[in-house]
Order: sequence, then C-alpha cells, then structure tokens
Amino acid sequence: MREERKALLLSIGYGRGHDAAAKALAQEMESRGWQVRVSDPCAEARPRLFRCTQAVYRACVRRLPWIWGVAYAQIDATDWSRMLHLPGIEGSMRRLQAMLSAEPPRLIVCTYPLYAYMLDAMTQCGELNIPYAVVVTDAFHVNSAWVRTKAPLICLPDEVSCARVHERYGVAEQRLCITGFPVRREFVPFAARTAPGEDGRGLRVVYGAHARLRQVCADVQGMLATWPDMEITLLAEEREARLRRILGESAGRVHFFGGAGESIAEPLRRAHFYIGKAGAATVFEAYATRTPVLVNYPLPGQEEGNQQLLLTDGAGVRIGSTSELLHTMRHLLEHGAAGWQGMVRAMRLRAREDGASRTINALERLISP
Repeated sequence: MREERKALLLSIGYGRGHDAAAKALAQEMESRGWQVRVSDPCAEARPRLFRCTQAVYRACVRRLPWIWGVAYAQIDATDWSRMLHLPGIEGSMRRLQAMLSAEPPRLIVCTYPLYAYMLDAMTQCGELNIPYAVVVTDAFHVNSAWVRTKAPLICLPDEVSCARVHERYGVAEQRLCITGFPVRREFVPFAARTAPGEDGRGLRVVYGAHARLRQVCADVQGMLATWPDMEITLLAEEREARLRRILGESAGRVHFFGGAGESIAEPLRRAHFYIGKAGAATVFEAYATRTPVLVNYPLPGQEEGNQQLLLTDGAGVRIGSTSELLHTMRHLLEHGAAGWQGMVRAMRLRAREDGASRTINALERLISP
C-alpha cells in the first residue's frame, strides 16, 4: 500500500513560485500519508549550466525586467515539445527517465511546465504509464507553455485563469481544475494583529527590495521619516551589505530578513502591508496571511497577472513612486485604518489560502479507480 502512495514533485529554481508550490504540496501530501520526493532534474543533470541560466534569469529580473518581458512573450509563442532535443534539456530528460525507472511513483506533479512535455514524450513512446498533472503558478495571464502539454490534469490558481485557458487555448474543461496556488500551512492569519494607528503606531511592513537601490532607499527612508515608530522588515538577500551602507543610520531601524533557512511566514503574518514585486508565491502567501499588497515593481509577463488579480479583488494597489507610496499608505491608515481593513476583508472573502488542500484533492481524484 505504501508503494502506491509515492509521489514525485518536479520543480525548478527559477524564481520562488515553482519551489514554493512544490513544498506546499509536499507538506500537504505527507500529512495525508504520501511518500513525497521533490526533485529538480534540470539542476541535478547539469548543475553548472543550470547555475548559469539561473544567474541570467536573476539578472534580468533585477536589472533588465524589459528583457524578461520580451523573453516571456517569446516563451508564449514557443512550442516547448520541440525543445526536448536541445543538449541541456536532453540531459535533464535522461535524468528524469532514470529517476522514474529506478523508483516509479504512483503520481507525478509538475510545478514547472517543461517537465510535463518530457512526460508527454515518454507517454507517447510507451515508456510511461503514470498519471501526471501540471500545477500552474501564474494567475490571470497564463503562458501557453503551461497548457499545451497533454497532461490529463491542469490545476489553475483562479477562476479567470481557468476561463481564459479554456477560451484561448481550447483546453477541454474536464482537464482543468480551479484549485488555487498551494501555500504552506504556516502562512495563516495572525489572530492578534490589530489595525495600525493613523500616526503609524504599531505599523509593520515587509518590504521586498527588488526595485532599483535608489528607489528602495527612498521608500524606506520616506516611510521612516513619516512614521518614526513603524517596523520595517527588509527582504534584501544579496543586497543587504550595499543597502546597509547606503541607508546609513536608517539601517539601524530596519530588520534585515535572513532569507536562506529562515521562513518569511512570521514577519508576513505580523505585517500590515507587503511592499514589493508581485511574485506568485508572495502574492498568495499574502492572501493567506491577510496582508494587503502594495506593488512597486511588476515584472512584465506573469507577474502582471498576479498584480491584476490583486487589483480586481481589492487586495492590492499599484505604486509608482515613493511619494505615491506614502500618499497611499496615509490614505489607507485614515479613519481608523478603514482602507487597510477593507483590503483585509477583501482577502478574507476571496479565501485563496487553501490551494494546497484543493490541489491534492484534485490529484487524488485523478488516480482514483
């Protein structure tokens, strides 16, 4: 019986969304008695090449977002099934074949679309007879790479994405399931969180330092000057040393988040706002913790869809400059933080935190006799 409850989750280390979804699914599956393995065949097959492509991706996201926008549009127009014979990808596919041969799972889940095309090819050649599914990590604007696969189940994060996939790509409705984005259990609302004062008393912010350094510093210094008693948790990652140097004395009033090995769940649960880019994992973790989002760095492509989801739900605001950030926060804190409380209510009504459970329910139905 235990052999029948083995699952293989295939993810990749580009951005945080793919891995965050895979980890949330693994946590939920293990709680239901599944034996789960999370793997990244691309990184395992060609680690040096993968680190290079990962560095290029991060550079584009951080310094040249318009290039990523162009690349994302090109990806949308590419038939990924024709990419499987490229040298770097061919090695990853061999790695996946060896993995499946050595220890066949009962179910395979892809949180990155490339692996679904590999599984398509194996199935077509008669090498694979294992159910597999795709878990889409983009909201609203779903790239065609996610849905041109022959996977029998495609899990989508929201209603609009599902409707657009059906209408635009002609994917049969029985292959589509609205499950939400999988979020780990520690991202739950903080029961003791109270509304901040109009003067900033008790105000807590998590700030993702993804924009240009000049804008990050202007935003942080502007908030500290406006609300001297506020608490800022800065997600700085490799920029920490430079930001400490540029911020000078202001850096002493900021908590620099450690990142590696440290969960952002607790700071986000306590925060009144998340300020930063609209990455899928962060957006849905914010929904789960009822933390309104102020987007100051929308990455062209899939993150524009995440931003649109927030705006449509009334759970987020698009910010264009430091002055606009301060003006928006002041407005949301007026009259007993009525604007902030309205955004929290909107997030609660949408109830987008149970994606992991709903996804596993759909996956288990896929393998039911």
